[in-house]
Amino acid sequence: MDIDSRLVQIFYEIYRHRSVSKAAEFLGIGQPTLSVGLNKLRLHFNNPLFVRVGNSMEPTDLANDIYPISVEFLNKLKLLNQYNFDFDPVSSSYEFKISMTDISHLVLLPKLVSYFRIHAPNIRLNISPIDTQTPLLMSTGEIDLAIGFIPQLEAGFYQQTLFQQYYVCIANRDHPRLTGLEISEEQFKQELHIDILATGGHYILEHELQKYGVDRNILIRLPSYLGVGSVVRGTDAIATIPDYLSQFLLDQGGIKKLPFPYPLPNYAVKQHWHARAHQMPNNKWLRQVCFQLFSE
Repeated sequence: MDIDSRLVQIFYEIYRHRSVSKAAEFLGIGQPTLSVGLNKLRLHFNNPLFVRVGNSMEPTDLANDIYPISVEFLNKLKLLNQYNFDFDPVSSSYEFKISMTDISHLVLLPKLVSYFRIHAPNIRLNISPIDTQTPLLMSTGEIDLAIGFIPQLEAGFYQQTLFQQYYVCIANRDHPRLTGLEISEEQFKQELHIDILATGGHYILEHELQKYGVDRNILIRLPSYLGVGSVVRGTDAIATIPDYLSQFLLDQGGIKKLPFPYPLPNYAVKQHWHARAHQMPNNKWLRQVCFQLFSE
Protein backbone atom coordinates (compact mmCIF):
# COMPACT_ATOMS: atom_id res chain seq x y z
CA MET A 1 0.00 0.00 0.00
CA ASP A 2 1.29 3.44 -0.95
CA ILE A 3 0.89 6.36 1.46
CA ASP A 4 -0.96 9.38 0.07
CA SER A 5 -1.02 12.95 1.34
CA ARG A 6 -4.27 12.37 3.24
CA LEU A 7 -2.67 9.65 5.36
CA VAL A 8 0.37 11.82 6.03
CA GLN A 9 -1.95 14.59 7.21
CA ILE A 10 -3.76 12.16 9.51
CA PHE A 11 -0.44 11.03 11.00
CA TYR A 12 0.72 14.63 11.44
CA GLU A 13 -2.45 15.79 13.22
CA ILE A 14 -2.56 12.80 15.59
CA TYR A 15 1.09 13.42 16.43
CA ARG A 16 0.43 17.13 16.96
CA HIS A 17 -2.76 16.77 19.02
CA ARG A 18 -1.90 13.48 20.76
CA SER A 19 -5.57 12.65 20.27
CA VAL A 20 -7.60 10.83 17.60
CA SER A 21 -10.76 12.81 18.35
CA LYS A 22 -9.03 16.19 18.28
CA ALA A 23 -7.18 15.31 15.07
CA ALA A 24 -10.47 14.26 13.44
CA GLU A 25 -12.13 17.49 14.58
CA PHE A 26 -9.26 19.59 13.23
CA LEU A 27 -9.35 17.80 9.86
CA GLY A 28 -13.14 18.01 9.66
CA ILE A 29 -13.65 14.27 9.27
CA GLY A 30 -15.38 11.64 11.38
CA GLN A 31 -13.40 9.78 14.01
CA PRO A 32 -14.14 6.38 12.36
CA THR A 33 -12.70 7.68 9.06
CA LEU A 34 -9.57 8.85 10.82
CA SER A 35 -9.24 5.53 12.65
CA VAL A 36 -9.38 3.72 9.31
CA GLY A 37 -6.53 5.91 8.06
CA LEU A 38 -4.50 5.26 11.21
CA ASN A 39 -4.95 1.51 10.79
CA LYS A 40 -3.69 1.73 7.21
CA LEU A 41 -0.59 3.55 8.47
CA ARG A 42 -0.04 0.93 11.17
CA LEU A 43 -0.26 -1.87 8.60
CA HIS A 44 2.11 -0.07 6.24
CA PHE A 45 4.78 0.49 8.88
CA ASN A 46 4.03 -2.69 10.85
CA ASN A 47 4.09 -0.53 13.95
CA PRO A 48 1.35 0.85 16.25
CA LEU A 49 2.79 4.40 15.77
CA PHE A 50 0.72 5.67 18.73
CA VAL A 51 -0.10 4.01 22.04
CA ARG A 52 -2.58 5.25 24.60
CA VAL A 53 -1.06 6.54 27.84
CA GLY A 54 -3.85 7.87 30.05
CA ASN A 55 -5.85 10.25 27.87
CA SER A 56 -3.02 10.84 25.41
CA MET A 57 -1.93 9.04 22.24
CA GLU A 58 1.84 8.93 22.66
CA PRO A 59 4.09 8.33 19.61
CA THR A 60 6.34 5.31 19.36
CA ASP A 61 10.03 5.67 18.53
CA LEU A 62 9.25 4.99 14.88
CA ALA A 63 6.58 7.72 14.86
CA ASN A 64 9.12 10.16 16.28
CA ASP A 65 11.46 9.24 13.42
CA ILE A 66 8.73 9.69 10.80
CA TYR A 67 7.41 13.00 12.13
CA PRO A 68 10.15 15.30 10.69
CA ILE A 69 9.70 13.64 7.29
CA SER A 70 5.95 14.25 7.43
CA VAL A 71 6.51 17.93 8.30
CA GLU A 72 8.88 18.35 5.36
CA PHE A 73 6.46 16.60 3.00
CA LEU A 74 3.46 18.70 4.07
CA ASN A 75 5.45 21.91 3.82
CA LYS A 76 6.49 21.08 0.27
CA LEU A 77 2.93 20.14 -0.60
CA LYS A 78 1.75 23.48 0.81
CA LEU A 79 4.36 25.26 -1.29
CA LEU A 80 3.12 23.48 -4.44
CA ASN A 81 -0.50 24.34 -3.65
CA GLN A 82 0.33 28.00 -3.07
CA TYR A 83 2.61 28.37 -6.06
CA ASN A 84 1.33 30.78 -8.67
CA PHE A 85 2.91 31.82 -11.94
CA ASP A 86 1.18 35.18 -11.82
CA PHE A 87 0.80 37.31 -8.73
CA ASP A 88 -1.71 40.15 -8.64
CA PRO A 89 -1.19 42.17 -5.45
CA VAL A 90 -4.47 44.03 -5.94
CA SER A 91 -6.62 40.89 -5.79
CA SER A 92 -4.41 38.52 -3.79
CA SER A 93 -5.29 37.73 -0.17
CA TYR A 94 -1.96 36.03 0.53
CA GLU A 95 -0.57 36.31 4.07
CA PHE A 96 3.11 37.23 4.02
CA LYS A 97 5.09 35.97 6.97
CA ILE A 98 7.95 38.33 7.77
CA SER A 99 10.52 38.16 10.55
CA MET A 100 11.88 41.50 11.70
CA THR A 101 14.30 42.87 14.24
CA ASP A 102 12.62 45.05 16.82
CA ILE A 103 13.94 48.25 15.20
CA SER A 104 12.61 47.24 11.79
CA HIS A 105 9.31 46.52 13.51
CA LEU A 106 9.20 50.08 14.86
CA VAL A 107 10.62 52.02 11.94
CA LEU A 108 9.99 50.07 8.73
CA LEU A 109 6.77 48.14 9.34
CA PRO A 110 4.41 51.15 9.40
CA LYS A 111 5.63 52.20 5.93
CA LEU A 112 5.01 48.69 4.59
CA VAL A 113 1.51 48.53 6.07
CA SER A 114 0.63 51.94 4.58
CA TYR A 115 1.84 50.81 1.16
CA PHE A 116 -0.23 47.61 1.33
CA ARG A 117 -3.40 49.46 2.31
CA ILE A 118 -3.21 51.42 -0.94
CA HIS A 119 -1.62 49.01 -3.42
CA ALA A 120 -2.47 45.55 -2.03
CA PRO A 121 -5.55 46.01 0.17
CA ASN A 122 -6.30 42.30 0.67
CA ILE A 123 -2.75 41.25 1.56
CA ARG A 124 -2.22 40.28 5.19
CA LEU A 125 0.93 40.32 7.30
CA ASN A 126 2.13 37.94 9.99
CA ILE A 127 5.13 39.47 11.78
CA SER A 128 7.46 37.45 14.00
CA PRO A 129 10.70 38.31 15.82
CA ILE A 130 14.14 37.14 14.71
CA ASP A 131 15.26 34.23 16.86
CA THR A 132 17.20 30.97 16.68
CA GLN A 133 14.34 29.27 14.80
CA THR A 134 14.22 31.86 12.01
CA PRO A 135 16.67 30.09 9.62
CA LEU A 136 14.79 26.78 9.96
CA LEU A 137 11.40 28.42 9.44
CA MET A 138 12.72 30.19 6.34
CA SER A 139 14.00 26.89 4.95
CA THR A 140 10.59 25.22 5.45
CA GLY A 141 8.68 28.11 3.89
CA GLU A 142 7.03 29.25 7.13
CA ILE A 143 8.76 32.63 6.86
CA ASP A 144 8.84 34.47 3.53
CA LEU A 145 11.33 37.23 4.35
CA ALA A 146 13.55 38.47 7.17
CA ILE A 147 14.46 42.16 7.49
CA GLY A 148 17.05 43.88 9.69
CA PHE A 149 20.66 43.64 10.74
CA ILE A 150 20.90 39.85 11.01
CA PRO A 151 24.51 38.61 10.83
CA GLN A 152 23.42 35.01 11.49
CA LEU A 153 21.62 34.98 8.12
CA GLU A 154 24.60 36.21 6.11
CA ALA A 155 25.57 32.70 5.02
CA GLY A 156 23.25 30.33 3.19
CA PHE A 157 20.53 32.84 2.32
CA TYR A 158 19.93 35.30 -0.46
CA GLN A 159 20.36 38.85 0.76
CA GLN A 160 19.98 42.40 -0.49
CA THR A 161 21.24 45.54 1.23
CA LEU A 162 18.54 48.12 1.89
CA PHE A 163 20.62 50.83 3.57
CA GLN A 164 23.70 51.46 5.69
CA GLN A 165 23.52 52.31 9.36
CA TYR A 166 25.73 53.66 12.14
CA TYR A 167 25.50 54.14 15.90
CA VAL A 168 24.65 57.33 17.77
CA CYS A 169 24.03 58.20 21.40
CA ILE A 170 20.73 59.44 22.77
CA ALA A 171 20.15 61.26 26.05
CA ASN A 172 17.39 63.01 27.90
CA ARG A 173 16.87 66.40 26.24
CA ASP A 174 17.38 68.06 29.66
CA HIS A 175 20.32 65.89 30.73
CA PRO A 176 22.06 67.72 33.61
CA ARG A 177 25.63 67.11 32.37
CA LEU A 178 25.30 66.73 28.62
CA THR A 179 24.16 70.25 27.84
CA GLY A 180 25.58 70.50 24.31
CA LEU A 181 25.07 68.48 21.16
CA GLU A 182 28.23 66.40 21.53
CA ILE A 183 29.59 63.87 24.02
CA SER A 184 33.30 63.44 24.65
CA GLU A 185 35.05 60.13 25.15
CA GLU A 186 35.54 60.95 28.83
CA GLN A 187 31.87 61.85 29.31
CA PHE A 188 30.84 58.63 27.57
CA LYS A 189 32.94 56.61 30.04
CA GLN A 190 31.55 58.45 33.07
CA GLU A 191 27.85 58.40 32.26
CA LEU A 192 25.39 55.67 33.20
CA HIS A 193 24.40 53.49 30.24
CA ILE A 194 21.44 51.51 29.02
CA ASP A 195 22.59 48.29 27.39
CA ILE A 196 20.37 46.67 24.76
CA LEU A 197 20.82 42.93 24.28
CA ALA A 198 19.53 42.95 20.70
CA THR A 199 20.59 40.27 18.25
CA GLY A 200 23.70 41.09 16.24
CA GLY A 201 24.24 44.73 17.05
CA HIS A 202 24.91 44.31 20.76
CA TYR A 203 27.84 41.98 20.18
CA ILE A 204 29.40 44.17 17.51
CA LEU A 205 29.09 47.26 19.70
CA GLU A 206 30.67 45.51 22.67
CA HIS A 207 33.50 44.19 20.49
CA GLU A 208 34.29 47.66 19.17
CA LEU A 209 34.16 49.30 22.61
CA GLN A 210 36.57 46.71 23.96
CA LYS A 211 39.07 47.85 21.33
CA TYR A 212 39.07 51.26 22.98
CA GLY A 213 39.19 49.87 26.50
CA VAL A 214 35.73 51.21 27.32
CA ASP A 215 33.91 49.46 30.16
CA ARG A 216 30.47 51.05 30.35
CA ASN A 217 28.74 51.65 33.68
CA ILE A 218 25.48 49.82 32.96
CA LEU A 219 22.39 51.04 34.82
CA ILE A 220 19.92 48.73 33.10
CA ARG A 221 19.98 45.99 30.46
CA LEU A 222 17.03 45.74 28.09
CA PRO A 223 16.15 42.66 26.00
CA SER A 224 15.29 44.80 22.97
CA TYR A 225 15.14 48.39 21.74
CA LEU A 226 11.40 48.68 22.33
CA GLY A 227 11.61 50.40 25.74
CA VAL A 228 14.83 52.38 25.36
CA GLY A 229 13.15 55.71 24.56
CA SER A 230 11.03 55.67 27.71
CA VAL A 231 14.00 54.83 29.94
CA VAL A 232 16.16 57.58 28.42
CA ARG A 233 13.38 60.14 28.90
CA GLY A 234 12.90 59.13 32.53
CA THR A 235 16.54 58.94 33.64
CA ASP A 236 19.92 60.55 33.08
CA ALA A 237 21.29 57.35 31.54
CA ILE A 238 22.36 57.36 27.88
CA ALA A 239 21.95 54.69 25.21
CA THR A 240 23.88 53.77 22.07
CA ILE A 241 21.47 52.92 19.27
CA PRO A 242 21.29 52.78 15.46
CA ASP A 243 20.67 56.16 13.85
CA TYR A 244 17.41 55.20 12.13
CA LEU A 245 15.88 54.35 15.49
CA SER A 246 17.05 57.69 16.90
CA GLN A 247 15.05 59.53 14.22
CA PHE A 248 11.93 57.64 15.32
CA LEU A 249 12.53 58.47 19.01
CA LEU A 250 13.37 62.13 18.33
CA ASP A 251 9.98 62.55 16.68
CA GLN A 252 8.37 61.48 19.96
CA GLY A 253 10.13 64.28 21.85
CA GLY A 254 12.11 64.52 25.08
CA ILE A 255 15.33 63.11 23.58
CA LYS A 256 18.40 64.51 21.86
CA LYS A 257 20.92 62.81 19.60
CA LEU A 258 24.69 62.97 20.12
CA PRO A 259 27.39 61.75 17.73
CA PHE A 260 29.09 58.59 18.97
CA PRO A 261 32.51 59.67 20.35
CA TYR A 262 34.46 56.70 18.97
CA PRO A 263 34.84 55.65 15.34
CA LEU A 264 32.63 52.66 14.61
CA PRO A 265 32.11 50.84 11.30
CA ASN A 266 28.83 51.15 9.46
CA TYR A 267 26.71 48.06 8.99
CA ALA A 268 24.07 47.02 6.47
CA VAL A 269 20.36 46.53 7.09
CA LYS A 270 19.27 43.83 4.64
CA GLN A 271 16.40 41.69 3.53
CA HIS A 272 17.07 37.94 3.52
CA TRP A 273 15.20 35.08 1.86
CA HIS A 274 15.67 31.35 1.29
CA ALA A 275 16.45 29.74 -2.06
CA ARG A 276 13.05 28.04 -2.08
CA ALA A 277 11.38 31.48 -2.30
CA HIS A 278 13.79 33.01 -4.80
CA GLN A 279 11.66 32.44 -7.90
CA MET A 280 8.23 32.71 -6.26
CA PRO A 281 6.30 35.58 -7.92
CA ASN A 282 4.70 36.76 -4.67
CA ASN A 283 8.05 36.74 -2.87
CA LYS A 284 9.70 38.62 -5.72
CA TRP A 285 6.98 41.25 -5.52
CA LEU A 286 7.41 41.61 -1.75
CA ARG A 287 11.17 42.03 -2.08
CA GLN A 288 10.75 44.64 -4.78
CA VAL A 289 8.31 46.59 -2.60
CA CYS A 290 10.65 46.48 0.40
CA PHE A 291 13.58 47.61 -1.72
CA GLN A 292 11.49 50.42 -3.20
CA LEU A 293 10.31 51.62 0.24
CA PHE A 294 13.45 51.21 2.32
CA SER A 295 16.53 51.37 0.11
CA GLU A 296 18.67 54.47 -0.09
